[in-house]
Amino acid sequence: MVIMDLRYDASLLIGAGELPKNYVKYLEDVGRKILRSLSRVLSRLELDDELLKKAVNHLVGRGKLVRGIFSYIMGISIGGEEDKILLVSTTAELYHTASLIHDDIIDDSSFRRGLPTVHRQYGLNRAIIAGDLLIVYPNYLLSSLGGDVIRIFAEAGINLCDGEALELNYLGRIDEVDLDIYNKIVYKKTASLFEKVLEATGLVAQRNDLIPTLKKLGKYLGMAFQYRDDVLDFIGDPNVMGKPSGMDVGKPNLIRVLMNTYNMSVEEALEYSYRLVSKYVTKSQTIVNDIPIGSFYKEILQMLIDKLGERLG
Repeated sequence: MVIMDLRYDASLLIGAGELPKNYVKYLEDVGRKILRSLSRVLSRLELDDELLKKAVNHLVGRGKLVRGIFSYIMGISIGGEEDKILLVSTTAELYHTASLIHDDIIDDSSFRRGLPTVHRQYGLNRAIIAGDLLIVYPNYLLSSLGGDVIRIFAEAGINLCDGEALELNYLGRIDEVDLDIYNKIVYKKTASLFEKVLEATGLVAQRNDLIPTLKKLGKYLGMAFQYRDDVLDFIGDPNVMGKPSGMDVGKPNLIRVLMNTYNMSVEEALEYSYRLVSKYVTKSQTIVNDIPIGSFYKEILQMLIDKLGERLG
């Protein structure tokens, strides 16, 4: 039996700065709800192969839970039923974990979230199977919410695969990547899942009137998140990130694209990247401000977006 750590540290998501205690407590409560939900659904997964079970559980619930937490808060704030919204948030984290397992295989990464990657710990074949299972099982779970929800997540998966393949075309050829190509990769690999998770959240909450707005918010959040992650990969502390920095060498990382294709210095590239993050953070904040939700939810969502826009050293 695999035991999941059900503790959630909000500083993973919002950093260690001083914040209102009620916000921190709420985020930790939401994080624990998602972790308990992940533990429940994985405990119901009947597998005869114990190593596969361990491989499937290896990374689940060990990250920031940013997709799950954001979709949960948004879904509850617009009046969604908690059990349905929690299921969307839970499956979002499972889908994301599947993409990480496969991404680590492609990159032959050694560490993820402070642990050996799944293929290093359990072997390449089991890692591939574990990633596949973490795509198939969420579809099974989401079937209780209807085919349209499954379709939305499947669209994100199609985009992710296309983005991953597009990125491979430019492996070691960063000088051929301009911002248009880079942004297409970022949208398909990262922003699309944010977009589709919030689309599914709006659908499950029966707020079809908000779905176009939520999709746009998800896309903007995803773009800002990946821009910031690229900066982290370039300058970040591996002890904070849980993986070695510099893992994107040879891949179209934003900083390297700006330096190679646009002849920017390191300082110029970092400054430009921060401006891009700020641009999409501002777009996201404007959308959240215009969504008719309670003040507490609006404040905590704005706080999360603010943290996304903070400079990294």
